[in-house]
Amino acid sequence: MAKKHIKTELKRSPTKRQLSKWQRQRRIQRIIVIVGAIFFALIVGYIGYGYYDEQVKPLHQPVVKINDTVFDMDYYVKLLEFYSQGKDSTETWNVADELINVIGSGELIRKIAEDLGFGVSADEVNSELRSLGLPDDKVYRDIVSSKLLAAKLLQGYFDPKVPTECEQVQVQAMFLESDEVAEKVIDMLKAGDDFAALAKEYSLEATTKEKGGDLGWLPKDFAYIILGDLGDSLLRDVPFDLEPGELSEPTYDGSVTKGVGYWLVEVTEKDEQKGSHARGILLGSQREAEEIRARVEAGEDFGNLAKEYSQDSESKEQGGDLGWIQIQEGEFNSRVALGLAMQLEPGVVSQPTVDDSALTKGGYWLIKVVDRDDSRALDDETRNTLRLKVVEDLVAEQSKKDSIEVYLTEEQKSWAVDRVLKKR
Repeated sequence: MAKKHIKTELKRSPTKRQLSKWQRQRRIQRIIVIVGAIFFALIVGYIGYGYYDEQVKPLHQPVVKINDTVFDMDYYVKLLEFYSQGKDSTETWNVADELINVIGSGELIRKIAEDLGFGVSADEVNSELRSLGLPDDKVYRDIVSSKLLAAKLLQGYFDPKVPTECEQVQVQAMFLESDEVAEKVIDMLKAGDDFAALAKEYSLEATTKEKGGDLGWLPKDFAYIILGDLGDSLLRDVPFDLEPGELSEPTYDGSVTKGVGYWLVEVTEKDEQKGSHARGILLGSQREAEEIRARVEAGEDFGNLAKEYSQDSESKEQGGDLGWIQIQEGEFNSRVALGLAMQLEPGVVSQPTVDDSALTKGGYWLIKVVDRDDSRALDDETRNTLRLKVVEDLVAEQSKKDSIEVYLTEEQKSWAVDRVLKKR
């Protein structure tokens, strides 16, 4: 049997031209791949840099330095997220405005606690974090530790400093424009009129007017705290010199702001285009205004009297000069003074004219003690108020020793608020 011959096909070797062409194509492909990779990397890098520059970098910027501790934007944003939960955009902005104070208060509490020997353990902080469902993060550990330390300080340090009972007086009071008005009110009280009703009608001080004169029980030596804005007034002392049922004499107090004033206005010149050039003095009572007007009429200098007596800051500073006034100037600080300036002829000083929108200082107290107790128990609300005052005083004293540098700008604050709102 004859053997089959297997035909072997020989592969032809590429020519030099073909090799050159293939090598050229491979180089082009490699270049395309490399260029594509570089281009992709550049795109990714550009996008990444933009993200870093806009979203990451700001978080590392400092917002405040307290002593040697720097707090950055990341800390600030997390605090903002925590304290603004459930709040709308306006309320979130309000929180953002207060956060530097919150950070400062937290540091002060930790410093005060350390100085007084109070502390919290890691276990206490961890337990509180778990109960609140908060992550184990420095910001939240600071929030929790401040809360725990504040509670320990209140109970262990501040509470013992506040008495549980002390001498107290139950007080009614009203603040009146003048001793003449006070004498009129005294006559009505003697005739049997109700103190509360008269206080609502005649008192020119906001708190006593609103409450019908009822100031409740005031603790001796602590009355100034309970009285708040009236803490520097004579109410902190006078009631403790009165017996139950006794009414004080009209007592002048120049520290209290009341909601009334009296204008004296003089027009010095009129012009059809410019309006009226006027000067004015704002006084605290009708009688004082009448006395000052009489002095002007007697020849005393209007400007000097304005500088000495006016309770309107502009006229006091400018020696009474109110400038040129036109009727369309609705933003002028007093519609009463504006109206007088439009009506008066040059050289005429107005009669004292009441302005119920003005705020002036000075008036007369009528104070009545309803009851007295030499050892009355302080209610919980009063004790809490007194404790907080002790805390505030200590914090204020400590803050004088601390160095606080604020770096936060309005632009950064806006960025933080936007970031928090967008994450909701």
